[in-house]
Amino acid sequence: MKQKNKLLFLLVLSFTTSYSLMASEPDGKISKTIDAQTQLSAWKFSAGNFQLELIQRSPQQTRSFFQGRGFSSKVADDIALSCVFQTIGRNTEADNKTDSVSVDLSEWRIVLVDDKDKNSENATANEKPKPIKLKEDWANEWKDSDIKPASRIAFRWATYPTEQRFDPGGDFNWGMISMGPKPEAIFDLHIFWKQGEQQHDAWIKQMQCPADQPE
Repeated sequence: MKQKNKLLFLLVLSFTTSYSLMASEPDGKISKTIDAQTQLSAWKFSAGNFQLELIQRSPQQTRSFFQGRGFSSKVADDIALSCVFQTIGRNTEADNKTDSVSVDLSEWRIVLVDDKDKNSENATANEKPKPIKLKEDWANEWKDSDIKPASRIAFRWATYPTEQRFDPGGDFNWGMISMGPKPEAIFDLHIFWKQGEQQHDAWIKQMQCPADQPE
């Protein structure tokens, strides 16, 4: 291996880790990567023909995004500090005769992890499972606010659909999801999806909310 390629290989290896899935799916896999420039983490899950990517968004990114779409500093800050992940869901099956994949985010749950156990793969949880914060939850909070209609529309388009079906042939979609906890909180995420009519679930362990770094 040439020296340049060897150095590139070692760099990629140093920022990528893979580990076995603790879930009901025997063929499920999870990989975690850390962007060398931004230091933001991403988790990629795959099982059968379902693929899910969850990528940390820094609060600074999210804050600026929503301020640029007419939200007040207060509301933009509330969203930014709610543990936002850019999310990509995909049906990886090329055969159009196979089953679709469907996701309902209202079924997903998070469990916060004790700080003292945050470096352990077998960390215990300090809270009962709780739902993630859906776009409908935000809309309900803003029901009587003076947020402009154009800003509300921008929020709906930028955030991940609560219910989504991915047809075979590479169908996919992306958007932001608010997990809910404060910056730097450690949590386990319990995801659910259907392939055809068959229900599946899996745990993605030791996820972390992005830190809120000073400007």
